[in-house]
Amino acid sequence: KGFRLVLDSLENPGNRAAVIRTVEGLGLLHVHIVPCSDPKARTTRKHSHTITSGGEKWIKVHHHSTVGECVSVLKSEGFQIFTAKPENPDNDTVRNPVPIHDIDFSRNTALVFGNESSGISKEMSDLADSDFSIPMNGLTESFNVSVAAAICVHWGRVARERALGAKTDLSKEEQSDLLDHYTSVKTHYIKQMKKLASQGEKEERRRRWEEANLRANQGSGDAGS
Repeated sequence: KGFRLVLDSLENPGNRAAVIRTVEGLGLLHVHIVPCSDPKARTTRKHSHTITSGGEKWIKVHHHSTVGECVSVLKSEGFQIFTAKPENPDNDTVRNPVPIHDIDFSRNTALVFGNESSGISKEMSDLADSDFSIPMNGLTESFNVSVAAAICVHWGRVARERALGAKTDLSKEEQSDLLDHYTSVKTHYIKQMKKLASQGEKEERRRRWEEANLRANQGSGDAGS
């Protein structure tokens, strides 16, 4: 719970869905989403179920109306906030990003990933504690946002486990509550799947009956002629 991702103004629902799948797969529990301010951007809250592979059922997705609201919530819970920036960016003369391996993940940490085209919003950059980067040794200057998030989530998860000396920062009570919640979600999901399957079977029986009835009527018509 003490390591979270923030998606700042992402436009592509597929990218958001891929990040959510990665977050769940690597054992994080929370993602914070700030919508894009551009009204033309594709900022629907819906995620591609094919891409998330159902991962959204197992984590908490926090939707915030503004950057300020998101930062306020995280700060109130004691999080240090780092925004993803390129190494030695030309547009940032105030501070240069630290390599991700220099972040102290023993502290509650939120990593922010920005818009696919314009990057981190100015407001988020102003309110964050610092910037970070992924050291790159090749000629490619950047990763796709979902790839960058996957690299950082894996690194941060491993670094936090090492710093805490444990695979989780949840108390026994919190783990028990989470297990109860997962059991409830799974039970509900199974019921929904059975309901859909039953509806599908009914539709299939109805389709077969209609086809048989049509063939019978056609046969009766042929006999009469």
